[in-house]
Amino acid sequence: MTGTEPPQSTSKRSTSRTRTSRPTTPLRPSSRSSFRDSARSAAGDGGDGAFPLNVFEPAFAELSDSMTDLEANMMHFQLMHESLARFSESFASFLYGLNMNAFCVDFPEAPVSESFRRDRQEEEPPTANPSSRPDDGETTFM
Repeated sequence: MTGTEPPQSTSKRSTSRTRTSRPTTPLRPSSRSSFRDSARSAAGDGGDGAFPLNVFEPAFAELSDSMTDLEANMMHFQLMHESLARFSESFASFLYGLNMNAFCVDFPEAPVSESFRRDRQEEEPPTANPSSRPDDGETTFM
């Protein structure tokens, strides 16, 4: 490059050629033997910090503790689920029993709509002529 040439001419490329993309090779996953070899070489050197996976040991210990806590919590959830399922089944049986009892047992002394109407009329203030009330067949005199 000489001082008289403009700097653009050296950096400019020819556009006549088209760029072909090169295929990329993916990285190969590390094999177990390579981890063992690096562990042996680190142990042979005497440096415990040289082993590359030692960096992850605290994180994996924390993950292990968290997974243990999660398992204990899931066991508690399972016990709660079983208890609720037992209660629901028992309570459903109780409600079914009450329903069957209502179908099978007759309640002759149960109030009818006429009884409620009569009760509402008794709560109303008395009219001027109390003897104008019709006699009921259900009224008892003692």
